[in-house]
Amino acid sequence: MFETLFRKHGDFPEILNFSVQLRRYPHDSDIGGPVLAELKGFIVQPGYIPEPDDGWYFDVFDMRSQHAMNAYHVLADEHALLKKALDTPDLDYLGAVAHLERAWVSPSLRGRKIALRLMREAHQALGRYGLLVVLKAHPDGDKVSKAECLKLAAYYQSDTQLGLRAVSKRKYPGWLVAIWDESIVNDDDQLFLHDDEELPDAADEAGEEESALGNTTGST
Repeated sequence: MFETLFRKHGDFPEILNFSVQLRRYPHDSDIGGPVLAELKGFIVQPGYIPEPDDGWYFDVFDMRSQHAMNAYHVLADEHALLKKALDTPDLDYLGAVAHLERAWVSPSLRGRKIALRLMREAHQALGRYGLLVVLKAHPDGDKVSKAECLKLAAYYQSDTQLGLRAVSKRKYPGWLVAIWDESIVNDDDQLFLHDDEELPDAADEAGEEESALGNTTGST
């Protein structure tokens, strides 16, 4: 079953950490098993998006990871590119930022577009007026090429509901943004994932990532 979880940040009440998970529930139990797929991120809602030299916004992103700090610089320093990508004359009405940090799917479940499903679940849960979404499509690995980032970005962009657009394929390969200004329910998305094959039981399945929206523990 797909589940969306929220947790308020202990030191920054403007921040909500979120996670969209796919768990296996045995037929005879209400207790879920190991996480089989997951999308992680956080939403910042101070009423505006960052400007250059915004110390508070910088600290919020920098404390999480090098990748999140890179996201801050895209948001704060590239307003002209953001306006062009989002096809909007100004960004003043945007009052919150959701950063999709990482997505992974257990090996036995790959090839079913579950990562896109996790993002649609996040879209439904997070969508509201003035929400800017940012992510970097970045496959796992230390030596990832620009072409690999662009290929993964194209996969994420293939879901038209998400509305993801490239910031700049040349300057920021893999970086995508969207405005999720409403909560969208996809009628084709069912609560449960039904599978005729045996799903994995081992908890260590969660340690094998499919792809990163950006490494949460190191530079990208």
